[in-house]
Parts: sequence; structure tokens; C-alpha cells
Amino acid sequence: MKSPVLTRLLGAAMALVALTGVAAAQADTDWPKTTVKVIVPYPPGGANDTVARPYAQALTQMFGQPFVVENRGGAGGAIGVESVIRSKPDGYTVCMCASTVITTTSNLRKVSFQAPDWDAIAMTTMYVSGLIIGPKNPAKDFKEFMAYAKANPGKVTYGGSGVGSPTELRMKYLGGLTGTEFVNVPYNGNAQALNDLLSGVIDGIIELNGFPHVKSGKLRLIAMFANQRHPDFPDVPTIDELGFPQVNTPIWQGFYGPLGIPEAIKEKFNKAVAEINQRPEMKARLLEMGFVTRSMPLKELKEFYLADDQLYKKIIREQKISID
Repeated sequence: MKSPVLTRLLGAAMALVALTGVAAAQADTDWPKTTVKVIVPYPPGGANDTVARPYAQALTQMFGQPFVVENRGGAGGAIGVESVIRSKPDGYTVCMCASTVITTTSNLRKVSFQAPDWDAIAMTTMYVSGLIIGPKNPAKDFKEFMAYAKANPGKVTYGGSGVGSPTELRMKYLGGLTGTEFVNVPYNGNAQALNDLLSGVIDGIIELNGFPHVKSGKLRLIAMFANQRHPDFPDVPTIDELGFPQVNTPIWQGFYGPLGIPEAIKEKFNKAVAEINQRPEMKARLLEMGFVTRSMPLKELKEFYLADDQLYKKIIREQKISID
């Protein structure tokens, strides 16, 4: 038989545990109570950075707490990613970047992380890009471009932001499916590739920053890498319409964090970003930059993110892509 004193002690202990649980739940619900660091694993001015800043501004206004963008570039994004993975899982240090920072970097470089080592918290945008060709190539449309490449094996060149870039993955996948040989010319960034395309050094790129040059007539857009035609280029078919939907591999941006962030915080973050994505002014601003807003519930996003990683693993393995 338990003594009255022991019974009281057990009761007090159970009450303390219950109160601790309530306090923890309230703390999760109260997030954020101070500054949230948004790590961008690239230098300022790139696509990851330019998308992160309007979201940080909108989240700051929504929650009344600063969401501060901090650029930590290097090693193809690995330095910034690793710093977030090692951070405290309290929702106050997150990463904003493209999915390919994980799905290509972790599968091509010797890094300390893989896709399951952190959480996807909220999707923000999908990239809108297109296969653009320049004055070096005589083709007028996608069919002529492929015919020219087949007739000139190993001579059709394309540029991208380094080995393992989304451009290389897509072009190698397209080449593998069609038995066509394209030659990758790696650059430090897409801006350099675009300049060489304009001057006729390379044949093509898969880019969004080239759209103004398409409008001016300097470049030709022959296929859209998107789920629907671009409103500014309604006559240009999507790669899906052209018969190669599998090449339209998703490239999207979102917020990520270390494993262990409380579910209540992740849900709150996810729903806040989804609400921001519905704002007409945000949609218009991002479309001008070459992105469309896209939201996904937390559970569905995690499954999508991990499936995305497996898809890129498959492409890299089958097409024998390496950084060597």
C-alpha cells in the first residue's frame, strides 16, 4: 500500500509532466518570438537570394518578428546547408534554396548530408525555364534543333552553371532518351552562359534570364520547361507537349530546416507560406522573375521532396554524370 506522502509526490510529478507538455505546446504555438535566420547557401544576387528576400519580408510583416536573410555561399551550396542541418531544431534557423542544392549536390559531391538529413518545411515556387538557342544554331524550333543535333553528333553545345547543374541533368536525360549527343560547357554561373549564347559561342541554354532577349529577337525559345505554356510565349510548346515529360524534372524552391523541429512550428510555417503564395502581388512579382508560386501540405511535401531526390539519383546514375 502506497503511503500518502508517496501518493502526493507521484501526483505532483505527474502534474509537473503535464504542465511541461502544455508549456512546450504553447511555446511551439507562440513561434516565432524572436528573429528567424533564413540561410541562403549562395552569394547575394542569384535566384535563391532574390526569391528568399520577398518571402522574408512578407513573413516579417505577417508575424511581427524579423526574418533575416543571411548568405552563406560555397561548395555548391553545401556550406550553408550543413550549417542549417547542424543548427538547433527550434524553428529559428532555416534554409531557403532550390531543391537541387540537395538533390544534385548530395549525389555528386562528397558532403556530409543526404536528402533525408533535413526537413522540407514549405514549398514556395517552381522554376519557369525554357530551352533557348542562339545565333550559332540554325534551328527554328525544337524538332529542327533535335534533327540538327542528330546530324552533328558531339557538336551541339549547351551552357549551365557548372557540372551537375539542372541544365546538364535535363540535357543529358534528353540526349539519353533520344540517342543524341549534346556537349556540356560548364560555367560559374548562368549569366556567363547567357553572354556566350548571345555571342554565338554555344548553341543553347535552359534558362529564364534569357526571356528578354527572346522578346527582342536575339534568341529563340523552342521549348518550355513548365507544366503549362508561358503567357508571354503562348506559341512555344512545353517539353511535355513535345513528347518528353520525363525530362521536365521539377526544380523548386522552399524552406528547409534541421530534423526535429516541432510539428506545430512546421505546420504554422507551412500554412503561412501557403497564404503568402496566394497573394496576387506576390504571384505577379515572382512571375516577372521567372517563378510561379506553388504550395503543398507538409506531409505531401516531405513525400514529394524524397521522391524528387530519388529521381535525380536515377538520372545521375543512368547518365553517368560526375564532377570528375
